[in-house]
Amino acid sequence: MTRDTLTETKIKSLKPKTKPYKVSDGTIGGLHIAVSVAGGKVFYFAYRFDGKWRLLRLGAYPLFSLEEARDLARDAKKQLAQGVDPAAATKAEKAKVRANATTFRIVTAQWLAWRQSALGAVTVDDTVKRLERHVLPRFGDKPIAEVAKADVKAVLDTLQAENKYQTLKKVRNNISQILRYAIDQEIPGVEVDWTKLVHRQYANLALREKHRAAITTPKEIAGLMLAIGAYRDSSQLTHLALKFSALTFCRPGEIRRAEWDEIDWENKLWRIPAEKMKMRQPHLVPLAKQALDVLRELQTISGHTRYLFPSVRSTERPMSEATVNGAIRRMGYEKHQMCAHGFRGMASSILNEKGFNRDWIERQLAHAPLDKVRAAYLHTEFLEGRCEMMVWWANFLCNKD
Repeated sequence: MTRDTLTETKIKSLKPKTKPYKVSDGTIGGLHIAVSVAGGKVFYFAYRFDGKWRLLRLGAYPLFSLEEARDLARDAKKQLAQGVDPAAATKAEKAKVRANATTFRIVTAQWLAWRQSALGAVTVDDTVKRLERHVLPRFGDKPIAEVAKADVKAVLDTLQAENKYQTLKKVRNNISQILRYAIDQEIPGVEVDWTKLVHRQYANLALREKHRAAITTPKEIAGLMLAIGAYRDSSQLTHLALKFSALTFCRPGEIRRAEWDEIDWENKLWRIPAEKMKMRQPHLVPLAKQALDVLRELQTISGHTRYLFPSVRSTERPMSEATVNGAIRRMGYEKHQMCAHGFRGMASSILNEKGFNRDWIERQLAHAPLDKVRAAYLHTEFLEGRCEMMVWWANFLCNKD
């Protein structure tokens, strides 16, 4: 290593050799520039701390000038005089900057991208909307390392005060998953899943939440079907979405995102792919004559598009989640009486009351996740019974029983 004082001119003249080499500054002890076999030049500061030699990378030339490198080396010497390891201090400062730039919103996007392959499209969409509505406006732009128990508690307290217990459980679970993802990714400053420390404050939510509103008596159901029939005058597409919801009692998201290429006309089935299902398993929906009639009428409206029920604003998007619920309100039903999800409770109540095989009903509701063997068994062994049940249900709704 040469002991001559470095200058900008000398640095520019340094040429690569067959092996890496370094040239000392000659002004500040420990400061030198390393030259790689490819010709790259980097300033370093060598020093002893706790009896060991250490190396601090200052920056690459010419992005860092000689004077800038000397200033950094002087700062490092001051830290050494104060008993501080310059390399450790630099690493901590970089981690702090990185942590401050990593907001809860950014980590949420990373977590969603990581989880997307394991979640259905409906679940992803619902999760995004839930977080955008209840969480991200509160602390989405805050560095995730600074998100505290008080932040999480404020969100959950608001939902509890609004008696939104079902949403509270889902939001709490989402926040927990995001924080645990950040911990697993070793994002600086994130060490605690705060939802675990407030869990007891929101216990027994299942006892407090009300079941989704649903009409369950034959007389009320008859009145609902009459109201759905009359809604044709307001909107034919929404009228058909309401009727199809009643006939198939699938989840609202599954109805809205139904696509024409999922309809098996020959076998009278609606084949919903696994990625659209909550339980991530393909689902078969037997189509009774009345459901097929709805589809034939729909063909004249949306048969040329991707979705059975496209958005009024763009045929490239499905109908809004608020459309069916809004129609139910305009038909005169309050929130505590009926909602889009209520068609499922309505069907379950009547079919169980009529003594249909409980396995048929639960499978048709697509409630429980199944192992591959049992899923295959239920798809084949129970399909005939489910077809009979769906025909009975359609006749019941249309007063043909």
